[in-house]
Amino acid sequence: MSLRFLAMTAAIAATAFAGSAFAQSQPYEQVRPAAEGWTVDLGAGVLYRNDSNGDTGSKTTVAPWISANYRDIVYLTPIDGLGWNVVKTDDFRAGVQVRPRFSADDIEGLALDRPGFGADLAAYAFKRLPGNVVVGGRISRDISDVSEGTEYYASVGHQRVTPVGLLNASVYVRGGDAKLADAYYGVSASEATANGIAAYSPGGGLQGAGASLVLLVPIGDKWGAGGLLNYERRLGDVADSPLSRNDDAIRTGVFIARRFGG
Repeated sequence: MSLRFLAMTAAIAATAFAGSAFAQSQPYEQVRPAAEGWTVDLGAGVLYRNDSNGDTGSKTTVAPWISANYRDIVYLTPIDGLGWNVVKTDDFRAGVQVRPRFSADDIEGLALDRPGFGADLAAYAFKRLPGNVVVGGRISRDISDVSEGTEYYASVGHQRVTPVGLLNASVYVRGGDAKLADAYYGVSASEATANGIAAYSPGGGLQGAGASLVLLVPIGDKWGAGGLLNYERRLGDVADSPLSRNDDAIRTGVFIARRFGG
C-alpha cells in the first residue's frame, strides 16, 4: 500500500524534534518536556521506494504532512489516525486508535478488484525496558468492510541521542488472518480466468518482517529534519501469492517540518 508507506515515512518529518519522536504511543525517554497544550506539525518530504503493495516498481514521491497532538494523550496523524493513550505513564502506554487503511495499488498488467480506502479499530500497548528499549505491539480490526480482517504487529526498538541527532532503530513483524491476506494477496477464480494467472487463497500467519533506522535532527526550537531507511521482507502465504512479484522492499526518505504551538 504505497500511500500507507508514504504516510508512515512522512510521519518522521512531523516528529523531527528532539524528544518528540514516536511520542504518541511509545514511551521512550523524553529528551525535553512534553508540550503543555496542543501542537501542530507541518512538513514535507521525499520518499523513494523500490516496491509497493501493487508491485509497480520504483517510485519517488513528494509528500506533505500535517498532524496534531495534545500532551501525548490525544493525537491525530494521517498514518495512526485518531488515537488516545488511555494509560500513559513514564514507561508504559496503552490505548486505542481509529487507523486509516489506504487503498492498495493497482498491479501492472493485471485487472483486479483491489481493496479501497478503509479504517481499522486498533488497540496497542508498549513498555519501556532498561536501556531505553521499547517493546510492544498492536492488534487492529477492519471496521469498514474492506477486508473484515485482523492484523497484528509487534516491535522492539531502541532510541538514543547521538552527536548528530536522535537515532531510533527498530525491528518488527506483522501478520494477519486469512481474510486480511485474501483481500490484498488472494486471486479469485474469475480474476484468475480474466488475467491468465492461478487462483490463490492465502491463509493467515506472519506476513512480513523488517528493520528501520530513523535519524531526527533538530534545527532550533521549531524546525527539524529527518531521514529514514527501512527494509522489509514478505513472509508466509503472502510471499507465495502470484501478486507478490518481489518479496523485498527498501524505502528511504528525507524530510523537514515545523512545529506550531507547544
